[in-house]
Amino acid sequence: MPKNTAAAPKDAATKPPAKRGRRSRDDAPTPNRADLIRAVLVMEKRDGPGSLSMRKLASEVGVSPRLLYTMVKNKEELYELAAASMLDRWTLPDTNQSWKERFATIIKKGLELSSEYPELARHGLLNSLDHNYPESASRIVNALRDCMLEAGLSIEETRQIQLLYNTVLLGALDLARNYSGNDQPYLLKELKGALDVAFSRILAGAEPK
Repeated sequence: MPKNTAAAPKDAATKPPAKRGRRSRDDAPTPNRADLIRAVLVMEKRDGPGSLSMRKLASEVGVSPRLLYTMVKNKEELYELAAASMLDRWTLPDTNQSWKERFATIIKKGLELSSEYPELARHGLLNSLDHNYPESASRIVNALRDCMLEAGLSIEETRQIQLLYNTVLLGALDLARNYSGNDQPYLLKELKGALDVAFSRILAGAEPK
């Protein structure tokens, strides 16, 4: 019998395999901003200051880097969004408490957040020097101002102390960026303790006699 000479479909044997990697990531669902912010907070706390890049963030959320730019303009905008989200979670103390109690609670929480999210805190503090406060930060600044006014300080003294606090904390965070490994958490802890003592002493002396 003659052999079946029907040809196989053209190029069937040489058809290239489906592409993987970038194409599969591009086809993945695009994360929303909330997903990105959560990932930034996780990476900042887990990997430390200076660790964030668009490429690393893309890997964290499982998409290609170029897709991130459909959600945010750049890394700076990511920091602004993540810092605002961090501050939104900051619960202020009850106004029925004394100014000392309120002040101590606010300062303690601020130092804790600075230790956990140093790069986000640094970003927010840089903006504060230009009086560029997001709404999430303004309520905290106002709460601290009210404590100091109640303690007997003038408006100008209050402004100067807030500026001093922000500048010293920013300098501490910048210094900590030059340390890595086990040295960085230790240094941040030491600086946190020093700032806590310093500003508690300042306002302890401001109480009306």
